[in-house]
Amino acid sequence: MPNSIAYKLLEACHEQGCPVCRLEQEGVERYLDNHLYENVNSPAWRDRLRLSLGFCHEHAWLGVNQRLGDALGFAIIYHDIVNTVLNNLSDDNGRTGTSRRWASLLGRVPEQAKALIEKILYALTPRKRCPVCEYRDQLTGPMLSVLAEELETPEMLEALQASEGLCLPHLRLALEHIRDRSACEKLLTIHRAKLESLRTELAEFIRKNDYQVIQEGFGKEGDAWLRAVGMITGSRKKT
Repeated sequence: MPNSIAYKLLEACHEQGCPVCRLEQEGVERYLDNHLYENVNSPAWRDRLRLSLGFCHEHAWLGVNQRLGDALGFAIIYHDIVNTVLNNLSDDNGRTGTSRRWASLLGRVPEQAKALIEKILYALTPRKRCPVCEYRDQLTGPMLSVLAEELETPEMLEALQASEGLCLPHLRLALEHIRDRSACEKLLTIHRAKLESLRTELAEFIRKNDYQVIQEGFGKEGDAWLRAVGMITGSRKKT
């Protein structure tokens, strides 16, 4: 009987795109939704967000566009972040530097301007990574370890063969978790076949874009270019 991670991987193989990308995305959405609703006023969570200056571009807009959390939660978090940035930009006595003071310093010798710019850049630079990115990375390792272990089971091999396969970034990471030559060869055999099939479909898509044969219409190769982007770079993420 497969464990819960293996079961989720098997289920994800029936969906579109890289199964690991899909599980990462689902986990990230749950994590973000939970924290935006439940932990907005948590002192520890707020301290952590100050260090990263909130979320990265991808995960901030994921939360907004997928309606994870609510407007009030975002307002509370980013009021705190804006306040943090302004405090970071304050002078050594805690008073916010005026534009006149900045202009005066920038107009002096290059060394003084450089020192000021370095101070400003330090104030505007996150001290830590986006917490959602860190959580996503924590999800990926165990998933790939389980995948590597389950490659000896017919269920996982059949599921991977029936799926669109791992994207190249996750294929590389999966190979780092494999210690068995047989499992490595099986994983590569599956993905080599998928890449060869994708190459054939891309060539057919290109051929059918010739005006002389455009009337033939497109079959399953019609979205090959999208699947190729997903295979090489990772499945399209919600934003």
